[in-house]
Amino acid sequence: MLRNLFILLLLIFFKLGISAQNPESTSIDNELWLNYSVKVETGTGFSYGGDTGLRGFWSNYDWNQFLIRPTVNYKINRTFDAALAVALFQTWNKNLPNITEFRIHQDFSFEWPPAKWLSVFGRARLEQRFFSFQAEELSNEFRVRGRLLLGIQSQDLTWFGEKRPIFFQTLIEGFQTFANQDKVLVINQSRFHIALGHRIANNWRYEFHFILQGTRLNPQNELRLNQHIFRLRVFHTIPKKKSSISIEEIENVRANVFN
Repeated sequence: MLRNLFILLLLIFFKLGISAQNPESTSIDNELWLNYSVKVETGTGFSYGGDTGLRGFWSNYDWNQFLIRPTVNYKINRTFDAALAVALFQTWNKNLPNITEFRIHQDFSFEWPPAKWLSVFGRARLEQRFFSFQAEELSNEFRVRGRLLLGIQSQDLTWFGEKRPIFFQTLIEGFQTFANQDKVLVINQSRFHIALGHRIANNWRYEFHFILQGTRLNPQNELRLNQHIFRLRVFHTIPKKKSSISIEEIENVRANVFN
């Protein structure tokens, strides 16, 4: 029964994600994203770490991106977290100018204490983005972007063994850029995820994500792109030596890792 329930939920969210895409989109891109994330616990409310990754087109090298993002998290209580991060995104384009982006973000997330079958999580994030274009005809830009995320995750399922359980996720995220829209190329985005996760040890897990990303490319919303993103994420937690706080921690702060 539990398995059938999650299959049904995934099908519903998948249908919603497809229907949210514009059927008259001009093109569909297939992309591959690879990420490694690490979290170091300190025995207080703070933890630190970050992630690094590579992104690019599935079948060619017209677009590739490297990112590194150090992050500090603070656990407010059992339900709420806050985070601060700085990041470098370097984008190489074959037919367009290369781009260097420096980014700062602040976010506030929650994970509702898990019920019998699933848990609900969400995040609100504000990003300050500094772009440097490697082309004389393009001037540098500063943009502010907001992001809202909401998702659900199944409890650990031991269909394939007790020691290495699996879990499912589905989530949707919306983006909004606050800037002079006459000068900004990418106005806003939306992402819909379905994912399968696998815990291979107490402090290691990996997740496979399929993401439908819709992007609007001008202020009139006349030009849109759909991206199909296949994403592999590896998570490593370095545990604290001794806890000095009484906050009961949930095993994964899920909302902070969907970057």
